[in-house]
Amino acid sequence: MPTSHAILAPSASKRWMACTPSARLESDVPRRDTAYSLEGTAAHSVAEILLREMLAKDSALFPGHVTLEWPEEDKAYLYELGGDALQYHLNQVSIDLDIDPDEMLMTVSDKYCKFVWEDYQSAKQADPDAVLLVEAQLKLDEYIPESFGSSDAVIIYKHTVAVYDLKYGRGMKVEAPHNTQMMCYALGALLGPAELYDIKEVEMTIIQPRLSWVSGWSLPVNKLLAWAEEELRPLAVMAFQGEGAFVPGDHCKFCAVAPRCKALGMHAALLKIDRTGDLMTDEEIGRVLKDAATVKSWISSLEAYALDRAMGGHPVPGFKVVEGRSLRQISRPEDAIITLAAAGFDEGSYLRRDLKSITDLERLLGKKGFQSLLGEYVTRPLGKPTLVEESDPRPAMNNTQTAVNDFKDVTV
Repeated sequence: MPTSHAILAPSASKRWMACTPSARLESDVPRRDTAYSLEGTAAHSVAEILLREMLAKDSALFPGHVTLEWPEEDKAYLYELGGDALQYHLNQVSIDLDIDPDEMLMTVSDKYCKFVWEDYQSAKQADPDAVLLVEAQLKLDEYIPESFGSSDAVIIYKHTVAVYDLKYGRGMKVEAPHNTQMMCYALGALLGPAELYDIKEVEMTIIQPRLSWVSGWSLPVNKLLAWAEEELRPLAVMAFQGEGAFVPGDHCKFCAVAPRCKALGMHAALLKIDRTGDLMTDEEIGRVLKDAATVKSWISSLEAYALDRAMGGHPVPGFKVVEGRSLRQISRPEDAIITLAAAGFDEGSYLRRDLKSITDLERLLGKKGFQSLLGEYVTRPLGKPTLVEESDPRPAMNNTQTAVNDFKDVTV
């Protein structure tokens, strides 16, 4: 699957269409993978491998019924193939991802690939010449300067082109209607892989298998092209040239420069509150709460940026990095259980399903008894690095580079 990124990527279109100068600023910020983005990339890799294999085998392996009933041997074959693809992907990344391979394989194959495949079979019943394209390359530069991308899946049949987008995360449900990313995908498919077809309708489907959510929308081609001409192209040109005004909003959430954006900071500082009277009305509270979501997101990104700078040797004046709170742990619970049993304690007093918490065990044994019996098993891991004001009594971490090494897998 493609790994390069356009300045005006379809996935960020909601942001650069609303705040046109942000795209150029973001392009100067190096991309940083997170556990979430790498997990999504792994799921897409598995989906691509499975759909391509299903296409290669097609009727020989998967009978062309509208509703796909998978024989167990076929499902086992796909799971093995997908498992190999997932393991290959995990070997390529430096972050230790907490992925359940069985869950990912089942989710991607049964809730995404199966959905696309059944739509493809339905399309073939309506049009024997229907085609399914996996990771189809999109033609976007006619409307978006130097832009490119790919759609997870595209089905072309009769007078219709259908585009599909797999979103693997557990975040909020995403709606397809008026979704600019999906409209860009549909436009790119219309002008790319479907350009020689007489297409009259585009269909857009977002599949979020871990949320059991599917959202679809269809649009006549003439309306899609009118949107592309009247809205998309002018805003894309402005964004590519770095022109226009900075406009804060909920689209700022994943912006790479949001922590340092002055427009967003001013928006946060100037919540619209009528100064008449001493207390806010319910209506005013509602308006502030609506704006507060953007403000909270910005503050979180600002704190994370400042922490990242400090850990990289560039502390923000007036702040320092300290070791955050850390809870004691019993490092060898099996040995602790054996010790308690040998001391004559009833199993129910120290076990639920696993060993009870340290607080519960101290109540059972008393602090001295706990220290005598189980003290050797207790460890306290390093606390998560935390940004605080210099007046905080906790000592600053002595060696910033040591902190970077110790916490290199922490997402901030």
